[in-house]
Amino acid sequence: MLKLDKQVYRTFKVVNNNIVIVKDSNGREMIAIGKGLGFKKSKNDIVYPEEIMKTYIYLDRQKNLNLTLFEEVPFEVIEVSQHIIDYAAKTLNQKYNVNLLVSLSDHIDFSVKQFREGNNTSKLFNEEIKRFYEDEYQVGKCAIQYINETLHVDLPKDEATSIAFHLIVASQEKTNIETRELLEGVNSIVNITMKYLGNQIDEDSLAYSRYIIHLKFFLSRIVSHQTSNGSIEVTNIFGQLVTKYEGVDRCIHEISEFINGKFNYRCTDEDCIYLMIHIVRLYELQRKDNNNG
Repeated sequence: MLKLDKQVYRTFKVVNNNIVIVKDSNGREMIAIGKGLGFKKSKNDIVYPEEIMKTYIYLDRQKNLNLTLFEEVPFEVIEVSQHIIDYAAKTLNQKYNVNLLVSLSDHIDFSVKQFREGNNTSKLFNEEIKRFYEDEYQVGKCAIQYINETLHVDLPKDEATSIAFHLIVASQEKTNIETRELLEGVNSIVNITMKYLGNQIDEDSLAYSRYIIHLKFFLSRIVSHQTSNGSIEVTNIFGQLVTKYEGVDRCIHEISEFINGKFNYRCTDEDCIYLMIHIVRLYELQRKDNNNG
């Protein structure tokens, strides 16, 4: 029988070529990340430490985390994101879990794609983060420089506030009451959205997962009083989407009224645009599925 002289892991589940759920010698489940780590791996195959870039303890409360978000993200972006997280953890003296890697990788991948397609997206709450979270903002600035150098892009400096916000949300511990309010809020908004979409949402889709992440971050900002001041540059976009997608304005209005009633917060035009973009993605996915059916 093969004897192993060092700590190794056993494959439990392959998520994709780069992400594997493994078990250590004590049977503890962990998320292991490494380039090509899952390639041709089967259950119980050995995974050596030198193959792994990073491991995260896979807690029970994270079992509903949609790791398939990683499937559309290039490994180089995941690698860059992990480097930023490691730097932030050391600089800010924080501990982060895999949720941050999922959300940060998805955000950086989206920003890089937008840049390469020649699109510019307005950034939320720049001044608030610069003023109240200077340390996180400085980490964000370093992160953007690293992203630009590593991925050969030229993301604008104000992207630093978006990176900082992900770090802020990941480091904040909500009370049980706040957590319950957030979960209830997300659930209610999803129900409103489902009504608009005819009660048809593919909960396994990437579009749905991204919508849920956005709602959690959005409501977390509201509860933490880190809200945006709005923007006058979104009026044309709002009008175009309302014209193209019949009924989406009523859906946004109902969501806005719910948020105002529950959280005493009036959604800005910019808030509505971001909500609308996610809902439109779900609508397009539903229409595609219906056409294929």
